[in-house]
Amino acid sequence: MNRKRLRVYPWLIGAALWGVWAGEILTRRGWQGGLGPILGSDFVTLYGAGLLYRSHPARLYDPEAQAQIQAALIAPTPYPGLNPFISPPYVAMACSLLTTMPLPIAFALWNGLTLAWVLHAAAGLRRLLPEDMRRAARSFPPISVLLLSFFPFVAGWRVGQNHGLTLWLATYLLISSQARRPGLAGLLAGLMLYKPQFVLGFLILWITWKEWRALAAFGAIALLWPGLSLLTGGGSLYGEYLSRSAFLLSLPWVEGFPAFALVTPYGLLATLLPPSARPALQAASALGLLLLGFGLARIAASLRNQPWERQAPAWMLAILYPLLVFPYALLHDLVLLAPVLTLWAAGGPSRRLLRTAVGVYMGALVFSFLGALTRLALPALLPTGVLIAMAREGMLSIRPHRDPAQ
Repeated sequence: MNRKRLRVYPWLIGAALWGVWAGEILTRRGWQGGLGPILGSDFVTLYGAGLLYRSHPARLYDPEAQAQIQAALIAPTPYPGLNPFISPPYVAMACSLLTTMPLPIAFALWNGLTLAWVLHAAAGLRRLLPEDMRRAARSFPPISVLLLSFFPFVAGWRVGQNHGLTLWLATYLLISSQARRPGLAGLLAGLMLYKPQFVLGFLILWITWKEWRALAAFGAIALLWPGLSLLTGGGSLYGEYLSRSAFLLSLPWVEGFPAFALVTPYGLLATLLPPSARPALQAASALGLLLLGFGLARIAASLRNQPWERQAPAWMLAILYPLLVFPYALLHDLVLLAPVLTLWAAGGPSRRLLRTAVGVYMGALVFSFLGALTRLALPALLPTGVLIAMAREGMLSIRPHRDPAQ
């Protein structure tokens, strides 16, 4: 791990990954990539959900209707099985906006926006660093290169995921908070409700810190967006969504589901244990949700009156929180580790940070392929590894509360 390798390897890995992507496009057969799987498979699911919401909202969560519309969208390319739509109804309402244009154009536009979001997020992450860190970082690849060559980003790009938007929202939520604009931070958190589990850590911070402006802005979006879908799609969709949400917990055991791409401890244990272990895993997940949430609140309370830079451990843990305690998060969601590591660097770089960053970057690539071979969710080791590294760095200790006026 010398300076030359740290500088050169991301460029080489990025060139290899994007070369494979280019080869897939050149050798594709319709919507089937050169390596076999369907290109933009997740985007096809979201686009199909948008069409169902516009034309037959009552069938939004009907597996047969979803399978039919997904197969029709990419015909004559055969669609192998079903990629179920499992998001809340208001997500389908938002996706219906994309259906005003043909699927290929919408997919190209979405991937273009994803690239723009990631590049803008890279510039934002750089802004979080102190000036001396920015100068020191010039001897390494730009953050944009690290992100674009990060395997979870490329994997998500291939299937048309929304991870670029997630990274952008999380990054500028942090920048807004740093600039003492909590209302804007709350608004950005509200826009992240397409993955509601990713918002909970921030809500714990704001409740602990009594940051009412952030909570009010978040609440306004949380009422407006789902409220609008209630008016257009009806309340019965929410009942059906809730009744089917338990399906998420059984996904690791569903044949054909890429459980090795799960990045949560629940996902890793599910790939190690039989389906009969599901009740115990659910109980352990619920307990972890409570315990880590309580720990996050305790750390946040001890940092309440500290300068923003010293509050970095609380923000880092808030971002990690859903990757550690919720059952469902996939490989592309690991892009959220980028702001976690950036906040660590802003608080003070160390040798352990460098080892952790290299471990995350290379581990995401290596564990994904080993996981695919062994059918184990090995990428789930990465968020847990970051948490352990933070603990060993002393970042998770409870600071004595001090009043700045004293």
